[in-house]
Amino acid sequence: MALPQATLRSNQLDAMRKNLLNIGYLIDQTPVPDLTTYRDGGQGWTVLEVVCHLRDFENVFLQRARLTVEQELPPLPFPKPDELAAQNRYSEQDIHAVYADWKTRRSELLAYLEGLNESAWGREAIHPTRGQMSLFDQVVICAWHDINHLEQMLRTLHEKK
Repeated sequence: MALPQATLRSNQLDAMRKNLLNIGYLIDQTPVPDLTTYRDGGQGWTVLEVVCHLRDFENVFLQRARLTVEQELPPLPFPKPDELAAQNRYSEQDIHAVYADWKTRRSELLAYLEGLNESAWGREAIHPTRGQMSLFDQVVICAWHDINHLEQMLRTLHEKK
């Protein structure tokens, strides 16, 4: 017997809340120099830069959700992460301020999603690399995006390159 869609949605939204908390615990328990010095594989992003990326893409996820609900099969925006990092000067930001801002943006996204009616969840849009996807699919990707970057941060801190 398959789980009801409402249960699956609730689980994904809960994962998004817990992913945010887990990353917060990582930030609180790690010395700031480690968060801002070590790079993924020695050349990639620092934990600070990853958290900046998560914060900035939270706006992208909210924009995508709104477009999906309000338009018929809209193309979804997909800003280039490395360009955002350079443009927004990720490496110069304060990690605690960035995390606090991300928490606010995550709350806004969750409030929007939780306020939608049942029919909104099946609405679809066109992702530039993944093709046609429903709003629910987008939420699954958002939760996965957090986990993917949490693994990256943990690996970066373990490697300390």
